Amino acid sequence: MTNDFKPAKAGGQAPRLSKEEYAQKKRAEKDAVYQMADESAREIVSDPEKFKLFLDTQSRIDRYSAVNALLIYKQYPQAVQLKDFDDWSKDNVKILKGTKSISILEPVEYVKRDGTTGISYNVKKVFDISQTNGKRPPAPTVDRDPKQLITTLLDSSPVNVEATNELPYPNMAAFYNNEEQTLYVKRDVGDSVAVAQCVAQELGHAQLSINSDTYSRSDMGFQAVCIGYMLCKKYGIDTQNFAINRIPEKLAAKEPKDIRFELSKMRNAMADIHSRVSDELYRKKQARSKEQER
Repeated sequence: MTNDFKPAKAGGQAPRLSKEEYAQKKRAEKDAVYQMADESAREIVSDPEKFKLFLDTQSRIDRYSAVNALLIYKQYPQAVQLKDFDDWSKDNVKILKGTKSISILEPVEYVKRDGTTGISYNVKKVFDISQTNGKRPPAPTVDRDPKQLITTLLDSSPVNVEATNELPYPNMAAFYNNEEQTLYVKRDVGDSVAVAQCVAQELGHAQLSINSDTYSRSDMGFQAVCIGYMLCKKYGIDTQNFAINRIPEKLAAKEPKDIRFELSKMRNAMADIHSRVSDELYRKKQARSKEQER
């Protein structure tokens, strides 16, 4: 038995970790976060209500990857604005006492031995604004004018838009034809909410086609529905008509890695559409300002 053992003093600092111990601790932390993402992926595809809750989270935090959206959904699904401790401090915002941080993954570039650049991921601790004394951003207007949104969605469309009297499916207000790279919108549809929902969904099809090497309307139908749902959720349009109550067996049977891949395609398409809509809204706002100055 060694004679140089010294008991830790009450209130003393924890022993400093060696370089190897610190690296092991970080690896274990990262492994736990990846496991959480895998568990969340399995969880949402097994329950439509949880899947909707995930889509709600992703729609609010579209800047974050699907993997991080899964992590945020699992830990703090109501999150709207996330920053780490230092960034909140720079804004003179304090974290509320007793608040538990949210773990996400942050990409970090590094140089490989061959001189090329690689990307690794570190665990980052963040806090939502509701966990601080900061002022929360306003929620999307629930009664937003759907006609205005329809116009903006169509004006920012990445494909050609044409009006028509007939569509392949009579109960639809819009239809994306991939062969013609055209979004057809039915004339004289009275329900503007239904039109906004359908246009958002069909733009999902168009964006998936643009983002994919191969496109199949039948294979990507559920993804387009999810994209339309997230867009309408983001813009304050009713989402009750979106059929997300039945998750395709093909998606539910996938491994977590493949589920994350499918979620990433949805998130990227939604973010691309939202980015163009935001640019179009800004352009129209600037045009109105100039008109008022005259």
